[in-house]
Amino acid sequence: MKKYEVFREIYNPCAGVYIFDSNFPNEIETDDIEKSLRSWIPVDFPEYVKDVFSDGSIVYLLKLPRMERYTFCEI
Repeated sequence: MKKYEVFREIYNPCAGVYIFDSNFPNEIETDDIEKSLRSWIPVDFPEYVKDVFSDGSIVYLLKLPRMERYTFCEI
């Protein structure tokens, strides 16, 4: 299993910025990031955008009623 540092950000439409969720667990071990992500979402999995960067980090932008952004960085 790979170990990841995870950041969850919630979009504030009034301010136009993402706010970090400091209550979210910041490290996980998984072989399936999408399965872990789906386990955190209590409703049907929403439409999303996935970006993979050259440094190996992976960002998911979930289009929920309030957009959420999850960033996974391998440790």
